[in-house]
Amino acid sequence: MMDLRELTWILGMHVTQDHKAGRIDLFQQKYIEEILKRFGKSNVRPISTPTLTNEHLTKLTSPEINAKSYQCTLGAIMYSMLGTCLDLAYAVRALSRHTANPREEHECALDQVFWYLQATKDWHLTY
Repeated sequence: MMDLRELTWILGMHVTQDHKAGRIDLFQQKYIEEILKRFGKSNVRPISTPTLTNEHLTKLTSPEINAKSYQCTLGAIMYSMLGTCLDLAYAVRALSRHTANPREEHECALDQVFWYLQATKDWHLTY
């Protein structure tokens, strides 16, 4: 068997291990910075929550904005949710309901998630 050394990167996540404490930390800072840059949100202002409270998104029968772009952006955010930002689950679920027929209101809510990612890009998940 070949020694592959200690795991440091997997699926775009940086991994640190503390064997004595029995702890594994996952970081997605690089991925989050890449998606912020790709979607032109690198210089947005950070906020402390991913969605506004009591915000109700209305459903449409036809899209007002580019649905494919909206879906691509939401998918990039969803990957960070699955990796280390578990607190994005509610916002991603709410925004996912409108992937077929998004409007500007949904795009604004998506921007708020980017603002939150800007604030939390240095966070990590510990196992």
